[in-house]
Amino acid sequence: MTTFQQNLYMLKDIFTSKYWLIVSLCGAFFTFYALNRGGVVVFIEACFVILIINILAKEYQLKHLPNSYWLVIATCAYLLCISVIFHFQISYYRWMANIIRMLIVVLTIHCLSEKKLEGWSINFFFGVVAIAVCWQSTAYYVFKMKYGTFTNAHYLSVFTMLSLPIFAFAIMSMKRWYRYLFVPVILINADLLLSIESRPAFIALTVGTIFGILSLNKSRKKWIYLSLLCVLTAAILFLDYGGVYSRFENFIDTWSEEGRLKRWQDALNMLKDNSVLTWIIGNGIGSYRLFYLKYLSPGLSHQIFPHMHFLEILYENGIIAAVLLFGGFLLLFVRAIKFTFNTPHRNGRILVQCLIVMLLSWVIHAGLTFPFYSKYSLYSLAFIIGTLLAVLEKPVYKKIERKS
Repeated sequence: MTTFQQNLYMLKDIFTSKYWLIVSLCGAFFTFYALNRGGVVVFIEACFVILIINILAKEYQLKHLPNSYWLVIATCAYLLCISVIFHFQISYYRWMANIIRMLIVVLTIHCLSEKKLEGWSINFFFGVVAIAVCWQSTAYYVFKMKYGTFTNAHYLSVFTMLSLPIFAFAIMSMKRWYRYLFVPVILINADLLLSIESRPAFIALTVGTIFGILSLNKSRKKWIYLSLLCVLTAAILFLDYGGVYSRFENFIDTWSEEGRLKRWQDALNMLKDNSVLTWIIGNGIGSYRLFYLKYLSPGLSHQIFPHMHFLEILYENGIIAAVLLFGGFLLLFVRAIKFTFNTPHRNGRILVQCLIVMLLSWVIHAGLTFPFYSKYSLYSLAFIIGTLLAVLEKPVYKKIERKS
C-alpha cells in the first residue's frame, strides 16, 4: 500500500469517525433543550454533512437500511409532496423543514448505532442530559426564570418529562457506583416538573409510566411497580406538591370552560366545511393557522393549532396521512411491546421500556400542547423514534430474539 493510499484511509477514518456523530447529536440535544437557541439547526446540519460523508465513503449504506426506516421516510415524503403539489402557496415551509430535520436526526442515530460504541459514549450522553437538567434548574431556581430558558411552561415540561425515563435507564443499566450521582438530578428534575404548571405533562408521564410497567414480563415486579406508582401519585396529590392537586381541582370545577374543548369544536367545524378532496389529502401543512380565525370561538386567544394532533393532521393532511401517521405510531408501539416480552437482553429490554414511556408521554403531551410540525414536537419525536428504531433493528437483538 502506497503512502498516498494510507493517507486516504486515514482521512476516511477521521471524517467517518463516530465521534463526529456523537458530538453533533449531543450538541443538537443540548442547544435545543438547555440553551433553547438556534444552534440546534447548525448541529442538525452538521449531522447531515456527516451522514453524506459516511454514505460517500460507503461506511453507511442506504441499501441496507431496514424497512422500518424506509416506511418513516416514505410517510414524511408523502406529507411533504402532497402539501407542495396541491397547496403550494398555502404550505408553511418553515414547519416542513422540521420534518426534514427530524429525518436527519433519525438517520444519524441509526448511523451511529451501526458503529462500535464503547460504554463511555452512552455515559457521555447521560452526562449531557444531566447538565441540561442542571442548566434549566439553575435558570428556574437561581435566576428565577419562570420557564427556564424557554418562554412557555409546556416547552420546559416536555424536556423534564422525557428526561426522567432517560435517568431511569441510566441507573438500571449502569453497574458502577457513579450511577447514584443521577439520583439528586432525578429529584431536582422531578421537582421542576411538578413545579411548572403543566397538567398534560403530569398526566402524560403517569400514563406512559403505567404502560411502561405493564410491558414488564415478570408479573411480580409489574404489580410492585404499579403499587409504588399509585402510592407516589396519591402522595403528590394528597400533599398538593407543586400545586398539582389544586390545578386538577380547578380543572374539574371549570372543565366546561376549558379552552381545548372549544378549540376541538372549532376544528370539527372547520372539518365540516372540507370538500371530498380535502378530506382525503388535507388543506396543506400549516393551513390551519390561515383559516382558524373564521371559526374561532368567542373569548379564545389566537393560537394557530387545535391542541390535538389527530384533528390537526386530519385537517392539514387528510385521512390518508392520519392513517399513515397514527397507524405507524400504533405499529411501533406494538412492536416495542413484543420486543420487551421476547428478548432476554436485559439492557435492550430496559431501554425499550423506557422509550415506550417516552413515546406515549410524547403522544399525549405534545398532542395536547404543540402543533404537530413545530420544532418542539418533531425534534423530541426524532430523538425518541430514532433511538427506538435503532434498538429494534439492532442485529444483536434480532439474533437473540430468534434464539429465544
